[in-house]
Amino acid sequence: MPETRVAVQDEILGWILDGNRDAALKKILWVTGPAGTGKTAILGTIADNYKEMGMLGASFFFSSFSGSADRRSKHRLIPTLAYQLLQHETLKEAGADTAAQEIISRDPAVLKKRLQAQLDALILDPLRVVARRHEDERSQSYAPLTILVDGLDECDLTEDDNRERRGPPRSKEDDQREILSVLLRAATSPVFPFSVIIASRPEQVIRDFFDTTGKDHTRVIFLDESYNPDADIRLFYNSKFSSIRRIYGLPEDWPGKETVELLVENASGQFVYAATTIRFIEGAMIRTASSHGQNWSGLTTPDQRLKRVLQLRPIPEPNRGSPKPFERLDILYRSIIETCPDPLLSIKWLRIISILRTYPPEYTQAGGRPAPCWLVRLILEISRGDGHFALGTLASLLTEKSCNGDGLSDNRRPYITYSFYHKSLLDFLDDPVRCGNLFVPLKYVRDFFTRRFFQTLNHRKISI
Repeated sequence: MPETRVAVQDEILGWILDGNRDAALKKILWVTGPAGTGKTAILGTIADNYKEMGMLGASFFFSSFSGSADRRSKHRLIPTLAYQLLQHETLKEAGADTAAQEIISRDPAVLKKRLQAQLDALILDPLRVVARRHEDERSQSYAPLTILVDGLDECDLTEDDNRERRGPPRSKEDDQREILSVLLRAATSPVFPFSVIIASRPEQVIRDFFDTTGKDHTRVIFLDESYNPDADIRLFYNSKFSSIRRIYGLPEDWPGKETVELLVENASGQFVYAATTIRFIEGAMIRTASSHGQNWSGLTTPDQRLKRVLQLRPIPEPNRGSPKPFERLDILYRSIIETCPDPLLSIKWLRIISILRTYPPEYTQAGGRPAPCWLVRLILEISRGDGHFALGTLASLLTEKSCNGDGLSDNRRPYITYSFYHKSLLDFLDDPVRCGNLFVPLKYVRDFFTRRFFQTLNHRKISI
């Protein structure tokens, strides 16, 4: 949202432009913080703004619930960064792109090698060629470009990563360490003049790397209260409530300053809480129908839905220590899911949608893309309308969006797929403690999926 997270964006820009004036030059910036604090939104805004300013060298946004396996694994990282970086006019004029093409022509297999070999061949070696060509000049000047890598904690293994591999199997933490080591190698190379911004949650393996190996070369920005998230969340609420008032003809004093302040306090610095709350109050439906079930009774107006949110409170517990970090968000998620006519059925649908987007084997015919909505409904619906029964009131958590491809072939015509707004919902569904009495173990979800598959075969005439 415009005019939000200004302080942290200014600090990042200042580091890019003036970081070389620091007493100890650090070419890596780690932006970190808990789930829902806006890391991806900040880096997305920076990527857009810096591209307009001519300062974006390259970017890669990992996404564990993306439909494309390429967004969840390390395999496309270096080629993607290299391609974008070498498109810049200064580097093209210096011949870096031609040098990279010659290297690939001599050894096409480099695109299948380890990340360090790819980095050397596709980025560092072309820069070395440029440096040698200009060794008689004082220096080769480059624009103050920066490379953005977001969501490193969401980098995961793909189905084939451990296939035909000797020795102990790799873990996603191994891949994350490899990526960090390669980015550090780039940042500390004398021929690499660009800064690197990495955003992730403070997962153990990433935190350990920046506390040890990368410590001397990294500056850290932790998105905590010092960046005044409450002011940004308050601005967001006021803007959204103003829009709701116009749409529904509500009075200018609705919902009131005290209510907004309470919602800001409940958000606890988590933008995902504020965004989910507003989507729920707006009351959008997935595939809107005339009836939404008895659990939606009393929630037909924005004011009623707002009051439902305000009634959500953590349950007091004796001898309890500090509050759980995602307690209010978890309560909000549970309350929204409980608006469904059959919440446990809705949980099963949500988890199956997650499986079809993030777990191998997805659909080998789909080329790693997510199953389209029509296919999910074809498999799970015993009767038409079951999908709306299970998901109709969950538009604040899940949406339907257009993607390229038909979901079953390489044809690139648009199709519609389910998309989660935020990874924190998947974390919630996978955690029996956070999910509470709504938790459904994965083996039961898979069993439900299998039974529904054969039930729908019995109910429909399908030619295979």
